[in-house]
Amino acid sequence: MIDFGKLAGQNIVDLVPYKPGKPIKELERELGIKNSVKLASNENPVGCSPKATQAIIDLFPEISRYPYGDAFYLRQTVADFYNVSGDKLLFGTGSNEIIELAIRTFLSDGEHVLSPAPSFSVYGIISQAAGKGCKWVPVKEGFKFDFEALAEAIDEKTRMIFLANPNNPTGEYFTQSEITDFMKKVPEDVIVVMDEAYIEYADAPDFPDTLAMLDDYKNMFIMRTFSKAYGLASVRAGYVIACEEAIDMMNRVRQPFNTNMLAQVAAKAAMEDSDHLAKVLKENKDGKEYLYSQFEKLSLKYIPTQANFILVNVKDGEKVFNELLKEGVIVRYLGPGLAEWIRVSVGTMKENEIFINKLQKVTDNL
Repeated sequence: MIDFGKLAGQNIVDLVPYKPGKPIKELERELGIKNSVKLASNENPVGCSPKATQAIIDLFPEISRYPYGDAFYLRQTVADFYNVSGDKLLFGTGSNEIIELAIRTFLSDGEHVLSPAPSFSVYGIISQAAGKGCKWVPVKEGFKFDFEALAEAIDEKTRMIFLANPNNPTGEYFTQSEITDFMKKVPEDVIVVMDEAYIEYADAPDFPDTLAMLDDYKNMFIMRTFSKAYGLASVRAGYVIACEEAIDMMNRVRQPFNTNMLAQVAAKAAMEDSDHLAKVLKENKDGKEYLYSQFEKLSLKYIPTQANFILVNVKDGEKVFNELLKEGVIVRYLGPGLAEWIRVSVGTMKENEIFINKLQKVTDNL
C-alpha cells in the first residue's frame, strides 16, 4: 500500500489546512433554517461595482481565449492609479498566491518567516507546505504589534516577515512611525511583506503610507487585493508592489496565465469606479458605528477596527458561535487562542441589526 503521508513529507502530514465556512445553503439544510446571514468572511456586503459586472458580461464572447499573461490592461490601470511603474507590479489569484510566490521565490531550505500572532493563518500554512517554518511573535496587550519583540526574533535564518495592516483577525493597525522605526532595524536581506488587504477601509490619520517608503526600502513588498473593498472575492485578484528586481524574480516562478481574464477585466473596472468604492466605505463606516454602539449597550468589549470586521469578546466564543448558527447568523470563531472572542464582518445595516438581535438573545441565555 502506498503511504502518501510518507511521500508528501512530515511538514505536509503535520499541516492543519485552512477551513473555509460551509456554503450558506448547506448550513441552512443541516440546521433547518432559512434566510441566514453570513458575517464570517469579511466580504463586501454591498457587492462589486456594476461596471465590474458589466465588464465580465462583455468578456463572455472571448471566454475561449487565454488571459493576458502579464495582466496588461489591469497593470496599466493599477500603475496609473498609484503612479508607479508597471514593472513594480505582479498579479495573482488573490493575496494567497502572492504569499506563495514570495515564499517559493525567496526562501531557501532552513529559512523561515516571521509574523505577529494572532494574524492571518495562511502565512503559516503556506510556509509549512513549502517546507519552511513560520515563527509567530505574540502581540502585546490590546493586540498591539510588539515591534521590539519582532526585531529581536530576527536571526540569520529569517528571510521574510509578514505584517498585516490592518491586522486580521483583530482589526488593529500600526502607525507610520512604528513601521518606519521597525524598518530601520530590519536587515536589508530580510523581506518585509506589508499585507494591506483591508487598506481601503483604513481612515486613521497616522496609518502608514507604505508606497512612499518603497524607494527607501527595497526589501519592502506591498500586497493588496480586489477581494475586500472592491467586492471581487469570487474571481480572485490580488497584486504586489515591489522593486523591479524582486518582481522580475517572482515572475520567473509565476505560472504564465495565473490571473484569469474575468478577474482582470472586473478588477480594472472596479478600480476605475471611485463612486462605488465611496459607497462601500460609507456603508462600512456607518455599520461600524452602529455595531460599536450596540456592543457598548450590551456591555461587550470590542476592538476598534480599521477594517470591515470587528473582534468582540463574548466570554465563550465557541458557544456563542454555535448558538448564533442555530439562529441563522454565521460569524467566525477563531479557536482556542482567542477562545473568548468572535469576529463579525460588518454587513448591511439590515444584516447588522439581525446580528445584534440574535447576539442579545444568545448572550442573555448564557
